[in-house]
Amino acid sequence: MIEQLIKKENIVVNAHADSWQQAINLSLQQLVKNGYCTDEYETAVLKSTEENGFYYCLTDDLALIHAKAFEAVNQTQLAVTVLDSPVAFSDEHPNIRILVTLVAKDGNTHMEGIMAVANIFGDDDKASDIINATSADEIYDLFINSVE
Repeated sequence: MIEQLIKKENIVVNAHADSWQQAINLSLQQLVKNGYCTDEYETAVLKSTEENGFYYCLTDDLALIHAKAFEAVNQTQLAVTVLDSPVAFSDEHPNIRILVTLVAKDGNTHMEGIMAVANIFGDDDKASDIINATSADEIYDLFINSVE
């Protein structure tokens, strides 16, 4: 169930980042702090970016931060970080404002989270609602309602 994959404590609004590396760090802070993954997960994301490019930038304003680093994950979980202003990840992705971070314990348990992300970001109004959200509660409700 989606309620097990996303917690309000892992949602941050109006975060500020000056670089894509800092944005990735911010997107993982709550997950590390709350024990869902270790710092090694960030290292894996950065290494994967170096090797594969910005594969996780899905739309003009969304990055789905993830890496294949099961050993650095204690429990599958999603986090959402909304930046106060866009950050350039690359020339092709200059306006990222929403980072949905997925840490997965294995290749199967995260599918409901992926469905929620697809439902939200397949709808421009819902993506806009996330950018304009002023609280973790608003974003949490959007995710929960997106798979009902």
